[in-house]
Amino acid sequence: MAKALIYLNSDGSVVRTTPITDPENYIPTQYSEKTILLDDTLSGQSVEYTLNDSVRATQVFIDILAEPGSSETVDPEVILPTTSPSSSFSVSINPLTEQIVRGALLGTFIMGEPVFQSTITPTIVNNYVVGGVTLDTFVPSIGSIGESGGIGSRAAKFAGTLNDTASQKAAGIQLPAFTTSASTPYFLLEGWMYFEQEPSNNYDPIIVTRSADGVVGSTNDSFRLEYDTSSDQVQFHYSAASYASAGYQGIVNVSPSGISTGQWNHFAIAWASQGGSATVKTYWNGTSLYSASGLSGWIRNSTAPLMIGSGASGDYPLKGWLEDVHIRMGGVTLALANYAFMGSTAENPFEADQAGDYTVYLLSMNGPFGTSLFPVDTLCRVSGSCTYFNGDAAVLGVGAITREQSSVLGITLFSGVCSGFTATGGSGGRLFGMESGGCFEISSVTQLTGITAARQQRLNALQHTNYFLFGITVMQGSSGNSGDFPKLFSSGWTGTTFSFLPVQTNIDYLKNLYDNIVVVGYTGNTVIEDYYGVQNNFGTTYVKELYEDVVTYRTDMNTLVSQITGTINSSTTHQSLNSIQGISTTGAVLKLAPYSQSNPAVLVSTKAKSTKVSNNPESKYLPKTSNFTLAGPLD
Repeated sequence: MAKALIYLNSDGSVVRTTPITDPENYIPTQYSEKTILLDDTLSGQSVEYTLNDSVRATQVFIDILAEPGSSETVDPEVILPTTSPSSSFSVSINPLTEQIVRGALLGTFIMGEPVFQSTITPTIVNNYVVGGVTLDTFVPSIGSIGESGGIGSRAAKFAGTLNDTASQKAAGIQLPAFTTSASTPYFLLEGWMYFEQEPSNNYDPIIVTRSADGVVGSTNDSFRLEYDTSSDQVQFHYSAASYASAGYQGIVNVSPSGISTGQWNHFAIAWASQGGSATVKTYWNGTSLYSASGLSGWIRNSTAPLMIGSGASGDYPLKGWLEDVHIRMGGVTLALANYAFMGSTAENPFEADQAGDYTVYLLSMNGPFGTSLFPVDTLCRVSGSCTYFNGDAAVLGVGAITREQSSVLGITLFSGVCSGFTATGGSGGRLFGMESGGCFEISSVTQLTGITAARQQRLNALQHTNYFLFGITVMQGSSGNSGDFPKLFSSGWTGTTFSFLPVQTNIDYLKNLYDNIVVVGYTGNTVIEDYYGVQNNFGTTYVKELYEDVVTYRTDMNTLVSQITGTINSSTTHQSLNSIQGISTTGAVLKLAPYSQSNPAVLVSTKAKSTKVSNNPESKYLPKTSNFTLAGPLD
């Protein structure tokens, strides 16, 4: 139920109340109807796509008229005609749809979910040979194990070999080589592992390695994470940049002896090189257990690929499950290691990780069940929202498309083979649903609107976001963590919490109180009821601090909205337009991001849309409690 803010006089008497507008009925007002004729590759005919003012921004309605001007409609699940129409079909779609993607489909998609293009296609290394025939039986595949809905709801199953013998090669996942150097002194490897049973003692299975072979030592060996069967521990073998010999310079334990089976465990290895001296620390379920210091330089560079679940030729294959294997590099402080502070039990796992700042690779395993279609997320992710989906026609509508970094403007969004973009290890890249696990093997992409209409869509989305920020979400703060009221809570006010809905009428009311103190000279106390109905007694100093906090908040966000508006208006290509991140200020993102997932009209950053938080190593694994919440009808 939406709440109303009650305005009070200083004596506590009610002045007036104001209702909260229901955001579900809000429609950006500047949509103009656009009808675009496109060649439909499915039917071979021209199809009219109509951006319609009557479409609610938060829902999808698809109406296909049997004849132009007719009131007869076809099943709304049928988005595009699959047979040749006798005449043009009028198709009303969500006005935020920017591109139509076609291709081979596996799995399904969810309306409003974030989708992203995996521009790196993992290579499956398979040397499982029996009787001279290479078998696919032990190829890693996506399944589910462990806590329902948490870690393991989609994970990669590695089957080892039939008899768990060291001489039998099998299968693993290969990602391209990457470079470590003095410019990337901070390095982090993290992920989740699950053993249904303790590995056999026949060999030490490889979990992750960056080495020429994984078994035989060479100067190309950077690291190897393995399960050491002699000690029943996970171990990290490593070499620093200064180490010139073949093989590994040292070994450090990662886990306690005797790993618990039947549950997910989080591992992390953090490497920090400062002033020529390096330290490696290991973490198990959020606890730092072991370390090695006195090393020289960054972790050793290697031209070898990254292997998950085996060595480069399928050597020493893993028998178990992995989830969210993540490589991060960069940063300017040891805060990168904050990603290591994750606790885990099978009963209470953390939610699956997402790519954020400093990401080299995130192998998330969130693809279609029963396949080896593993999405690879990177720092330069291209992301959007599913605005409609039709599995029968293998058609997906994509809206609110953005890039993680504006410096990668050379990549055409969700381009596929139609515009010549070639993904590493594949012909056109894959489009994945970040929650459904749906996958498109992209064959063609149609840009739905011209640059003028696309700019207008972005401006409308920004208008919608501004409405949510100032008309729906609530400013909040608390003692010890000032939140949206740094001046109020640092000035000595004795209240423990305060909340305020920053709509213009409420700001005007505070201004009247402020002016009555500053201009008229009022010296008494004022009772102000916060958004949640708590009455607070404010002296004149605190009224002024509260008003200044609100004005600063409003001014800062208006400045940001103005800057984004200017950037949108100055964009002359889809590439530059879609590199605009949207609202990314930390406080605003924490307020808006949870709702942006189901509402593509909310223009927040790509990271925020997919992770529901402002995602960077400096803040991600701070305590889960937050001063920022959605309010009103979203409570």
